[in-house]
Amino acid sequence: MLILLAAALLPAAPRRIVSTTPSITEILFALGLGPRVVGVTSFCRYPPEAARLPKVGSFLDPHIEVILGLRPDLVIVQKNPVRLTERLQAVKLRVLEVDPESIDGVYRTITAIARTASVAGKGVQLGQSIRGELQALRSRTSKLARRKVLFVVGRTPGTLDGLIAAANGSYLDELLEIAGGKNVLGDSPAAYPKITHEELFARNPDVIIDMGDSTHTGVITEQHRRDVVRLWQRFPALQAVRSGRVYAVADDRFVIAGPRMVEAVREFGKMLHAEAGW
Repeated sequence: MLILLAAALLPAAPRRIVSTTPSITEILFALGLGPRVVGVTSFCRYPPEAARLPKVGSFLDPHIEVILGLRPDLVIVQKNPVRLTERLQAVKLRVLEVDPESIDGVYRTITAIARTASVAGKGVQLGQSIRGELQALRSRTSKLARRKVLFVVGRTPGTLDGLIAAANGSYLDELLEIAGGKNVLGDSPAAYPKITHEELFARNPDVIIDMGDSTHTGVITEQHRRDVVRLWQRFPALQAVRSGRVYAVADDRFVIAGPRMVEAVREFGKMLHAEAGW
């Protein structure tokens, strides 16, 4: 009788789910929960079927009225500075708050979403699959020389001013380390610091990965790649420029913490160790 009572008190498995970040959306679809997703943000572009779903605003500017209109029985929220969880709970919506801002955070998020959606077994399988693939990549790159790398996440478009890069404690730093890189900002107290030209020359990276002025991730032309390389050629003293290891990228896989992190590490491996035959 107690077991039956406890089961009756458990929330029902959600059938109408709203996602409020691309990371959450990608995890939902990777868990096979796509058919239950009824709303996503304007930045959710993967997988393609997610892009066709109703939009509920953005991570920092969600539209509560639109979310309510979709009649969700679960809204999944990433920990954020706009108190979205409290605002949704105030209008009597069921909310799951997650924090996939690191590799471990992604694993925890997968587990939490899978359990809440009553597909815990799929969560275990997905987590194990990602762990196994990352471990295989780590084993492969552990035999290669560490290359100093700088990943630029922001700068003034068309210039090398206002540089912001991924540093110690960032999700990108974790991926670069698995890919065989040594982040030149590994000792930074901030995860995404601004860096001066003087510091850039002092750190002198072997590889520069530049996503700094890509306003539309996933879309990059060969002309844009050439323009970015030409921009960095203004600093010929940098090792990355001298050796032709400046890469312009614009890909969600690098900045959305989720199941595609394996693909991101593999792409980083190609940039850091092209000679390894990826």
